[in-house]
Amino acid sequence: MPIGPPPEAGDLDRFRRYLQELGKDIEPGSGFFSPESVFWRVSREPTLLLAGMRALLLQIAHPKVAQAVADHSRYREDPFGRGTRTFTAVYRLVFGSREEAIAAACRVRAVHNRVCGRVNDPLPPGVDPRYDANDPELLFWVAATLLDSAVVAYDLFNAPLTAVEKERFYGQAKRFGQLFGIAEQRYPEGWEDFQHWWRQTLTGDTLIVTDTARRVYRGLLSGTWSTRVLAPFNYSMAAMLLPEPIADQFGMRTGSPARMTFHAVVGITRTLVRALPQRLRGVPAARRRE
Repeated sequence: MPIGPPPEAGDLDRFRRYLQELGKDIEPGSGFFSPESVFWRVSREPTLLLAGMRALLLQIAHPKVAQAVADHSRYREDPFGRGTRTFTAVYRLVFGSREEAIAAACRVRAVHNRVCGRVNDPLPPGVDPRYDANDPELLFWVAATLLDSAVVAYDLFNAPLTAVEKERFYGQAKRFGQLFGIAEQRYPEGWEDFQHWWRQTLTGDTLIVTDTARRVYRGLLSGTWSTRVLAPFNYSMAAMLLPEPIADQFGMRTGSPARMTFHAVVGITRTLVRALPQRLRGVPAARRRE
């Protein structure tokens, strides 16, 4: 029997019961994803982190996500702490046991319950300026950026996924979205349907790189001494991997320095991937469970 829709924001007890129902058939000690799944195989690769700036900039291309990050995140003062907390939660959802994943999902939900406000930048007529981190539209957009960026990175640095593997990965990604409170019905039916929706969204009027988004973008590159050191690398990776309509809105250019840095990173990373055995290459959270 299909699982019912996730509860509305605010009620953590109901959300926990929803997650427990979602995972009721999972064996004790197991998690929502198995090591044999395509979703596990892709998510365990540290190469996905190389598309992290791409995913972040895609997320803040949505004005409401950009304002939420600006209002509620210490992205400028503590970018690595923010990144660590984000990936710790993601890895517990993917690689943790059933109870670890439910606990992590509830912590994310509790944080999201406090994230709300109003967009300060001009929006198209008729667009509600209020934002809420548990808004199904915003949750799905963030999940979609992670999903698409994971496939882009894996195809580029590891090995291209087959059409069948992408379909399986996408189907399993829907379960990942459910852990964030995204109803399965919100996802387009299959991988090709998702890609069609993705292309339409990139060229539609939903995504607008606002002044707030540009301030967040500059903060991600120059907020601390360490981000300034890494800025040329992060800029090059994002400029070369972002879809052109979004890169243009951020004013990013793919000149010779960006291209040279990008191709050097790709070449070095592919060499390391081929040289390292798979069992040594995965992120620690995955290797502990394999």
